[in-house]
Amino acid sequence: MITREEALRRLDAVAHELVALRAALAEGWTETPRENPTQVFLAKCGGWEDTRSPEEIIAEIYAARTASHRAESPGPEEMA
Repeated sequence: MITREEALRRLDAVAHELVALRAALAEGWTETPRENPTQVFLAKCGGWEDTRSPEEIIAEIYAARTASHRAESPGPEEMA
């Protein structure tokens, strides 16, 4: 538990901080417009070019897939 004096000291500190924040806002806080997240991502990552058709890209994705053997091993509930 804190003392009354400590509580008053903390409240004074918070009040002082609020005054400082209000002064900063009054001096000219400028709102920055929110950018479209997609545009921000593309600006950071850039784009790419691919000469393959969508069908060729999809075929490559399917060809790169591997079989999962998770279903073959019993899970914890099956072992009980």
